[in-house]
Amino acid sequence: MNDENSSKRNRVYLTVPFSLLEKVDAHVEKMLEDGESRDTANRSSFVMEMFKLGLRVHENKINKDASEKTLDQKLELIAKNALMNGFIIDAIFGIMKETIDQSKVIKNETLLDPDWPKEMKERVAGKLLEYFK
Repeated sequence: MNDENSSKRNRVYLTVPFSLLEKVDAHVEKMLEDGESRDTANRSSFVMEMFKLGLRVHENKINKDASEKTLDQKLELIAKNALMNGFIIDAIFGIMKETIDQSKVIKNETLLDPDWPKEMKERVAGKLLEYFK
């Protein structure tokens, strides 16, 4: 009787809608076509695999640190740094190119203006909005 109770404790019955069952069957058929046996490629094993995967994702979501950055935030940071570097390099080369001809030095005076970093940040923010709509 002890064996009977222990084997029944881990049973869970799940009602699956036909729309999901069709998708499960399609994946099982694909696994069978790939050469897996019926022992490992069946509805129960596939659903159990997906359940384990979903459970891991759910646990990771719960355990995720609030200060941890998402992939989108990381990509935005990389793009922002790349754009800022590009604008700074353009400004530096513009100044260097203009200083060869002394009459044109005044053109890039705006790059030395204290408001220039603010303007650059606005341009970077505009580009980021373009990229991350």
